[in-house]
Amino acid sequence: MGLTPLFIGLLLFPWISAMLIALCFKIPKNLLATFSSFLSGIQFIGLAYFIYQVNGHEIAIHNPWFTLGDSEFRASFVATSSAQMVALLVAIVAFFVQVFSSSYLQDEPHLTKYYLYLNLFAAAMYALLFADQIWIFYASWEMVGACSYLLISFWYQKEVAIQAAKKAFLLNRLGDIGLLIGLIGLSIHFNAMEFSAMHIGSVGPAPIAIGIALLAGAIGKSAQFPLMSWLPDAMEGPTPASALIHAATMVAAGVYLGIKIYPITGEDTHLFMAAIGAISLLSGAVFALFQQDIKKALAYSTISQLGLMWMGMGSDASLLHLVVHGIFKAGLFLSAGSVIHYLHHQKASHHLDPQSLHQMGGLRKQLPWTALGYGIFAAGLMGLPLTNGFFSKENLAGLLWENAQNSPFYPIYWTLLACLGIGMLLSNWYISRQFYLIFMGKNRKNLTLEKPSWNLPQYVPVLILALFSLFFWTSTQVLHIHPSLLLNKFQLKTWEVPTIWLLITTFSWVLGLGLTWISRQWIPQDNYRFWPSFWPSIFQLTNGKARWVHIIDNVFLDRFLIWLAQLQVVTGHILAWLDQFIVDGILVGFSTKISQISGNFLSRWQSGKVQQYWILVFLTFGLFLLYVWL
Repeated sequence: MGLTPLFIGLLLFPWISAMLIALCFKIPKNLLATFSSFLSGIQFIGLAYFIYQVNGHEIAIHNPWFTLGDSEFRASFVATSSAQMVALLVAIVAFFVQVFSSSYLQDEPHLTKYYLYLNLFAAAMYALLFADQIWIFYASWEMVGACSYLLISFWYQKEVAIQAAKKAFLLNRLGDIGLLIGLIGLSIHFNAMEFSAMHIGSVGPAPIAIGIALLAGAIGKSAQFPLMSWLPDAMEGPTPASALIHAATMVAAGVYLGIKIYPITGEDTHLFMAAIGAISLLSGAVFALFQQDIKKALAYSTISQLGLMWMGMGSDASLLHLVVHGIFKAGLFLSAGSVIHYLHHQKASHHLDPQSLHQMGGLRKQLPWTALGYGIFAAGLMGLPLTNGFFSKENLAGLLWENAQNSPFYPIYWTLLACLGIGMLLSNWYISRQFYLIFMGKNRKNLTLEKPSWNLPQYVPVLILALFSLFFWTSTQVLHIHPSLLLNKFQLKTWEVPTIWLLITTFSWVLGLGLTWISRQWIPQDNYRFWPSFWPSIFQLTNGKARWVHIIDNVFLDRFLIWLAQLQVVTGHILAWLDQFIVDGILVGFSTKISQISGNFLSRWQSGKVQQYWILVFLTFGLFLLYVWL
């Protein structure tokens, strides 16, 4: 089989899988889960074979679609190296999420709908990654958002899930307005409707206004400042779906958009992206410390780590951390799901909240394999040696360090490096503290917990993802990035950091672990939320303004408009009377009568009789002589 038919098959197969799942709603749930996981596995194997055969090259499909006036629209898809890399991440995570879900949701009555949504999401995500035509890209972008809405509200019996889905949908639509404007501006600036046809050339990079508009859409999708508050609420959906959509793939779509436009935008747009990322890195890390819900803490952690990718400005450093983070964050969510699933089965006897850190502690004894996986994933997030996270974070720091040495905007890059250092410290603190609160020490409620049975569908995905999080996938050396299979295959550029930065990194590890030990007994009583906790005065001001606007609208504006409408009606009646009786009756009617009378009188002078004409001539001449004589 040629690579082009295989590429088309990979684009269509997830949609076919979703259709097959929809048709299999009557089969037993265990067979449905196995069948869906099998289809996802085929997609993963096919994509891996495709990437192996492509061997770092690009494959493009450009087929005529339709014409509109003089414009021809083509259905264009391009498998760039970055798209292949992210698609492989989606395939890996989607497969393991489906395997994990077969155990986690085994008692779920609406399992067909759940797997249908997962397959639809994967199909939309592949289309988004490989789309070259900007309107296909936009349609796929919206489809990803729609699938996210469906999965967040999957347990629609809970009012909080419905509200969370609405919030996510509306905040994403707010950003998507900017994306739509940016895509229109991009097509006008480059006179092209395909990303591959947009070259800087003589027209120069896209203006910063277009870049900011595009990044507005990415801000919503990646839950970056200030549209970040929807992601923690989105944890109301099933935990495995959170691992797929809200940790590894969907939220990474915003970063992928930054990667896509990186070659056609200027440094001012790149720095705007980095500034948004720095704010999100710090604020997300701070709020991750103040969560007592295990999933909400990981959600704020995702916001923070996505901010780190944004600080890479869409370069290869962003791409590497996107993939590395996708693996260990999906592993963290699945490990958290394993903890929640275990505690949920203890809930009947102990009245537990299975997501609260107040109910945890000492779970390494009951869940040793989950603790091992969680520890490796946490080490990756901290960027400890022997993990991929170490290289992706240091690589990103190397990019900023190099730009600080060579760019005219060097003060901004030094500021970004300072934010990165603080963000690393906060990240080390909250994730190591969370690991301690879940697995170390003793159970804080002194509960007697049962030893769980060996659960292969939950443990195997966690352990394999933990294996993927180890260092040798990124570098063959422990402390320095050295070309590896991953880097060579996708031709990623890397940056080295000076020794001084490695010392700063080491200090952040030591200080973060020290702060964890100091604060190991403290757990927040509630989950602090971004907007109300960060800027409560803004909410009070907004509420006050809303009340006054409501009063002004009802009491003044509505009454004024009603009075204005009534005045308009009265004025219309007066004008109609004037038109009928004055204009038509007097002016038009009087002038008509005058014209008729004068016409009748003068018409008698034009009788056509010569005798009358001579009589008038003599009469006129006689009157003239009389006038002269007098």
